[in-house]
Amino acid sequence: MKTSINIQDSLLPFLPLLYIAWADGILEKHEIDYIKNQIDDNNTITDATKQLISKWLDPSHPPSARELVYWKKYIKQHADVLDLSEKQDLYSLGTVLAKKPNLEEWANEKTKQSLQQIENYLGVSSHEAIRFIDDFNPALFKVDSNLKRSEAPYSKALKTLLQHGNTDIKNKVQSILDPHKVEIESHNDDLFTRREKVLQWTQELADAGLGKLAYPSAYGGSDSMVQYASVFEEIAKYDLSLTIKFGVHFGLFGGSVESLGTNYHHDKYLIDIGTMALPGCFAMTEMHHGSNVKALQTTATYQPDDQSFIIHTPTQNDRKTYIGNAAMHAQMATVFAQLIVDEEEYGIHAFLVPIRNKQGETMPGITIGDNGHKMGLNGVDNGTLHFDKVTIPKENLLNKFGDVDEEGQYTSPISSSSRRFFTMLGTLVGGRLCVPIAGNTASKKALNMAVYFALDRKQFGPPGKEEQSIMDYPTHQKKLMPLIANAYAYDIAHEHLLREYTSDLNHDAQQMEALAAGLKSLSTWNATETIQTCREACGGKGYLSEMYFDRLKADTDIFTTFEGDNTVLLQLTAKSRLTYFKKQFGRMDWWDTLKYISNIASTNLSELNPLVTRDTSEDHLLENDFQLSAFTYREEYSLRSLAMRLNKKIKNGVDSYDAFLDTQVHLIDMASAYIDRIVLERFIAKIEEQENKSVKDILTSLKNLYALHRIEENKGWYLEHDYISGSKSLAINKLVQKLCKELKNESQYLVDAFDIPKHMTATALKFY
Repeated sequence: MKTSINIQDSLLPFLPLLYIAWADGILEKHEIDYIKNQIDDNNTITDATKQLISKWLDPSHPPSARELVYWKKYIKQHADVLDLSEKQDLYSLGTVLAKKPNLEEWANEKTKQSLQQIENYLGVSSHEAIRFIDDFNPALFKVDSNLKRSEAPYSKALKTLLQHGNTDIKNKVQSILDPHKVEIESHNDDLFTRREKVLQWTQELADAGLGKLAYPSAYGGSDSMVQYASVFEEIAKYDLSLTIKFGVHFGLFGGSVESLGTNYHHDKYLIDIGTMALPGCFAMTEMHHGSNVKALQTTATYQPDDQSFIIHTPTQNDRKTYIGNAAMHAQMATVFAQLIVDEEEYGIHAFLVPIRNKQGETMPGITIGDNGHKMGLNGVDNGTLHFDKVTIPKENLLNKFGDVDEEGQYTSPISSSSRRFFTMLGTLVGGRLCVPIAGNTASKKALNMAVYFALDRKQFGPPGKEEQSIMDYPTHQKKLMPLIANAYAYDIAHEHLLREYTSDLNHDAQQMEALAAGLKSLSTWNATETIQTCREACGGKGYLSEMYFDRLKADTDIFTTFEGDNTVLLQLTAKSRLTYFKKQFGRMDWWDTLKYISNIASTNLSELNPLVTRDTSEDHLLENDFQLSAFTYREEYSLRSLAMRLNKKIKNGVDSYDAFLDTQVHLIDMASAYIDRIVLERFIAKIEEQENKSVKDILTSLKNLYALHRIEENKGWYLEHDYISGSKSLAINKLVQKLCKELKNESQYLVDAFDIPKHMTATALKFY
């Protein structure tokens, strides 16, 4: 046990480092290892000093509160530079302290670099160390306060579970982006500067081989969409502009070449795409036909004389717009256009069109515009593309699902144009899987900051007594705890869908696309709600840019629109479910139909039994069977009633389009109920896989909160349909509040498992 508060001279240059390292709590092992490695690798520091520093980094004997206070006092008294108008980093402070015992030989470029690397890793803004030391009040950062610094029994296992087997890759992303932390968080960049920085960071990720992970191994990849998605998720913890830039180039542009092209295109382009030697963009959306891809107006007309295509934009309303990477950086675009051969239209196909040369000059016949400053994601250069009879060679058609042969005849392995269209789009569902993952990561960042703030922020209290943590208030618990449960629920659902999509090559493509569409919708809407709620939960502090909420709100707002507008996507999901329902009936004979109707009646008798609808016991409400039955009943009832309503309208002579329009609200409700049920099923299945009891228990609590809170949110429907009684609804409300209170005590551990960069947590705590 250290008792002396004398400071050895050789330790003085490193005193600011040690003070800041310990000031906000117990150092984690990876932080200790990183500091030691930086110090050990510095041959300008003596072995004796290295041993002394190592001694003070021993987690089993951290400095006491008294020692921390003494260190701070010593630095403030002896540094003699604590002027907040000056910028002093750890190296500058250490240099001043070293002058006292005349240790000036310590000051050198090598040590400066070492300390700067440590600053970045610990989340200390370079040149702001002096502010941290001046602002720090040990009384407000007591280790034994409500802000627990130890780990729960499930902490490491839960964090590992959320890494989904990709810990090494995620660590690699962190090692690349951590040194750029200060630049990433800058609020002073103009549009051009921000875009160039994001391009540079994307290139660094490409140089590390992280962009091409989903590509075949023959082209330098790992054949792993799962690994690619893990990189996408990790980048989202730092900068969402970078996430989208990365996704547009490697996922959409590269993914379209890989999924829609053949060996010719793979051999010619994939290696250069994977290294970013050929930066590209994905040109699908048009001004007047954003979500209606099938009706795009850009044309690709085949010219048999020279075996080429002419890409043309008929009017200004048909120009490609909001195209990421187009305004400044892309050299080639995957352009979606109506294929015309011998005056016959064969539907939407994808073509590779060069839009800039290597020098960045626009190619002939192409007009490139800039969408300019946006609400968010301003590191992405969104632009417009207009094609004036641009000629490309025949080989630039991505011809996996449709081609023009040597005789100028259109051929396709899929005869139906409609089925061919959906098959082509289905190969690109990976983007629709990744966007909600990034949105959920943004939710996790928001929750991380809101929870840490709430645990440490004190306000009000009993008369004559100390103020209490705002997390102790039931209203605050009710704000945050269900959102934490949602973050876990969607994380598990995303991971399952991603692995199903990549591992089962024989999956039902239409059903997979419908599920991805619905999950994307509910998940990104949840992200929008979560970030706003967390901002409010942090009061005025949450309104400051240093808390990241402004960027999170601005950058994720578009997530509900791109990769498909959420309302449109849920209609796609609903139509898929109706098709499934129709197929089920189509396979039934008279006896099967009677049995189906009998099952519905049986369900009504059992689940709508007064004893069940009025059962308010906690054991019953926490059962998987009750929760799943409630979710399934809402889904199936909505599906049946919607199908009957549509059938009645069509039988009465209403056009099918108008019938769908009349029932649009019901379509959305039914699709939402379907996704809710899928998410709950996956949550339960994940819990059943767990061998670690503590992990199983905490996930079960989160699952219960997710399920019961969703029932509570839809209690109007359940009450209207007599599925639950008023007393049961009240019991669910009370149980939700009880679960929120119980999980409040686990909240720090739950957000710690998200593995959000530590400097963001530190920002949440610096509000005094």
